[in-house]
Order: sequence, then structure tokens, then C-alpha cells
Amino acid sequence: MEPKKYWSYQYSAWSGQRNYSPTQIAQDTRQLSEMELWLLHSLKKHSLVLSSLQRTAAWVRSRISWLKDGDANTAIFHSHARHRKRKNFIPKIVSREQVLTNHEDKAAAIFDFYNQLLGSSAHRDLTINLDELDLSQHDLKEPFSDEEVWITIKQLHPDKAPGPDGYTGRFYKSCWQIIKKDILAAIAAIQRGNFRNLHLINSALLTLLPKKNNATVVKDFRPISLIHSFANLITKLLANRLAGRLSELVSANQSTFVKGRCIHDNFLLVQQTTRFLHQQKQPRVLLKLEISKAFDSVSWPFLIEVLRKRGFGLVWRDMISGLLGSSSSRVLLNGVHGEVF
Repeated sequence: MEPKKYWSYQYSAWSGQRNYSPTQIAQDTRQLSEMELWLLHSLKKHSLVLSSLQRTAAWVRSRISWLKDGDANTAIFHSHARHRKRKNFIPKIVSREQVLTNHEDKAAAIFDFYNQLLGSSAHRDLTINLDELDLSQHDLKEPFSDEEVWITIKQLHPDKAPGPDGYTGRFYKSCWQIIKKDILAAIAAIQRGNFRNLHLINSALLTLLPKKNNATVVKDFRPISLIHSFANLITKLLANRLAGRLSELVSANQSTFVKGRCIHDNFLLVQQTTRFLHQQKQPRVLLKLEISKAFDSVSWPFLIEVLRKRGFGLVWRDMISGLLGSSSSRVLLNGVHGEVF
């Protein structure tokens, strides 16, 4: 008896489609053997598990976060999922005045763009004399406690788009008592500077979302980085511990990305500066500078240099270096993974 001939029915909880297997059809006319019954029940469980995974994938793809689990409406999920799939599909790319429609050509153009932007480092001939600046000293080298890790896990969004491993915040919250020991051991290893196999779980997928209608040039797409769940957890632990010191680390002139500060303060500062310059009798110039992709092009050696000057110890700098040095990215083009950079 070949098991593949006796596959149980597959049922889609939201589509209502039911496909009966030969085994189920046979049991209407005769009594099944013990092996057939075991196979029927076993494959039925596997079918339900796959159906649940398919439903979870549709839920995540739909990106509907304003409905509770018990309010699941499959028509809404599938309509949103299909709309997002059509919206995120990239039919063509314009590169060097050429229209690329072949997948390999589009993938190569996108890879070249991001490999030059994010995958390479420029040599620094000059640097900033940080010794001349009056910088406050900080160090956050204390080991992460169990409570600190659990608080960070509770802050994870349960149904945000997963990274390459497919795990969301809901998995960590639901299975915490099962995975707690292994996760805490892995975090402790990172703090000890053990990054031996971190590159295996420190990858990211870049999914491209159009900034405008009919986007065709690579720069017209916004890259959204889907990070591996464990690497994301480590970075959130570091960010949460650093958040309490940001007001001391970042000067008052920086009015964004710091809790308690407002970006609108920048507009008020510009208005007041403009009025002040108009009141002066001597000629004045108000210069507006736009920093393009500043956070994407920060030099890693310069970042470590700044951390050292600010008093961050070897443990903290090693964790940052380990996360950066073991990281890799791939562009997800129309559902297909690209080359690693």
C-alpha cells in the first residue's frame, strides 16, 4: 500500500473548499483496515496543520491589525492579501535608460544598486577630533536579565511581517516557557562575544514598496528590511537599554527619535532664525542642507569610534560589532530571493 494514494481531505477554513481523498471515499462502501485508519487520521492532522499555517500566512500578508483573532473574516484577508501582492509586484525596472522586464535583469539591477549603497564601505581619509568635544561618558555593560528580555518580548508586535525565519512576536510570546532557556543562553553567548554562528541567524530580506504610482527606477522604491527574529530581539534589547540614556547622549538640537521631543520644534527654530536674520542690517545667508540616506551610509568604524569616545565599554562595542559584521541582506523581488550582499 502506497501512503500517497490515501491522502486525507484538505479543508480550507476560510474558503470552505473540501477535497476528499480516495480513503474517505472508500470508507463509504467498505470498512477500512487499521493501517488505512491510522493513515487517514495522521494525514488529517498534517492537513489541518498546513491549513493553519496557510491561514496564518494569509493573515500576515493581509497586514490587517485592526481585527482581533475571533473577528477573522476571510474575504477581507484574501482581498487585502491579493491587493498587496499586486501592489508589491514589480513588472519592470528602468536602469541606464534600458527597460528591464526579465527577472534576472531586474534582480541584477537592483542588486547592483543596493550593493553599492549598503554593501560596500568607503575609505575615510578624515575623521572628527572627538577629543575636543565635551562628550558625556556612558557604559551599559550589565548582563540582560530574564525580566528585561521578557519585557522586550512583550513589546514585539504579534503579527508584523516576519523575517527569513518566519517567526513573529506571537511565537515568542506563546512559546516563551518552552524556548526561554535556549533564548537566554543564546543572548548570554552574544554578551560574552561569541558570534561564531551568528551569521546564520542574522540575515535580512529587503522588500521593495513603491513610493509613488508607476515606480520604475530602483530609488523610487522604499526598502523595508525584514530582519531575522533573534537578531531583531537582540537589537531591541540594546535599543531599550539605550533609550533611557538618549536624552543625555543626544543634544537638545536633535528634536526627533528621542522620547519627549517633537520634530515640529525644528520648524519653530527655522522660523525664529529667519526672523532674526531679517532683523539684521548686515547680509545673511540661511542655508538648507538635505542629508540623503544618512542612516544607511553611516561608517561602521566611525560608529565604533564614537561609542568608544562616549565611554561605551568593550562588551557593548563587541555586541554592536558582532551584529554588524555578521549581518547580510538579500532583496526579495516578486517573491524570489536575490544575491547576498
